[in-house]
Amino acid sequence: MEKMTKLLLNLLSLPLVLLSAQGVFAEDHQGHAAHSHGMGILDLSIHGKTVKASFEIPMESLLGHEYLPRSADQKKAMADLKAGVAKASYFMSFPAAAQCQEKSVKTESAMFEGKKSEHADLDADLEVECAKPEALTQIEFPLFAKHRRLGSLKVNMVGPKGQKSLTVKAKDPVLRW
Repeated sequence: MEKMTKLLLNLLSLPLVLLSAQGVFAEDHQGHAAHSHGMGILDLSIHGKTVKASFEIPMESLLGHEYLPRSADQKKAMADLKAGVAKASYFMSFPAAAQCQEKSVKTESAMFEGKKSEHADLDADLEVECAKPEALTQIEFPLFAKHRRLGSLKVNMVGPKGQKSLTVKAKDPVLRW
């Protein structure tokens, strides 16, 4: 009888194990869904004079690869990228009338640290302050002209006109509101 009880408990727990594994797979799959070559993600907040932006862009879209640089050209491209992304103007430009000034830029990537990663991204957090926020009606993205492999940015925005989600494409690299 004891063997029968153990067998029955094992059989009853099998669906729980399978559901558990399915949840782990789904979670892992969703984590990688955000990493799509050619497409970055931008979380953007405009509140009063302050603009905050968080970018997540696959390194493949910026460098053409996600492995550590091997050739002299790849090493130079990596160094140029690392130097460029240290400024908010590398990512975004604002109307001159808004009088926006960079407050902070923080960028990181496993590749910048010399670490291998299967799906390497560039993560960038920017903060800009605009003296005349009423003149802030659009943001341009010079990032697209610098990186032809980057085709679009999925933008999740909270701003003066509420909340919205949209996509900015390389062929029209301007977010208007």
